[in-house]
Amino acid sequence: MSEAQLLQLQKLIHAQSKTMGIDHLYSVVEAHFRQHHGRSIKKSTFHNKINPDRTEHKLNIEEFSLLLMALKEQNLHAPILEEFMSLYHMRPEYLHTQSSTKEHNYKSFMGDWMDLNKEHGDVQVALTSALNDYKITEHELNGIKVELSEHIQALTTLRAALDHVAGKTLI
Repeated sequence: MSEAQLLQLQKLIHAQSKTMGIDHLYSVVEAHFRQHHGRSIKKSTFHNKINPDRTEHKLNIEEFSLLLMALKEQNLHAPILEEFMSLYHMRPEYLHTQSSTKEHNYKSFMGDWMDLNKEHGDVQVALTSALNDYKITEHELNGIKVELSEHIQALTTLRAALDHVAGKTLI
């Protein structure tokens, strides 16, 4: 893994944290440390750990895990996990997952299909908006990655739904 790849991951963590609110993330991590370790983390230290331009402090694995769990509340964790996995040449769709055994009727299957179409549209809107000025900023790139993650999730959900409805009459 190169320094540039690691810096890109750190920038994405920072951007996603700002989207949710770094102070909110701090409160989640700090509450955990107070409850489980009997100590707290200074707010300024936490801010520095998330800032990719600051080299004196970095997140430890426990803080990183807590941060991801908090980001998951607003589905902001997926781009970070995808970026992390890409450091090891892995993609989430390559991982074996246990699909739910959700029974589908016509309405629920069509709902999954429409969700896919909605997410596809969201990707199109994000790309079109970003390319208005013929360049994509880092902030726009992170937003596009979020939309792509949601699109991939919708594709995965539809694929699992197709597995469950194959050969059945949907009513």
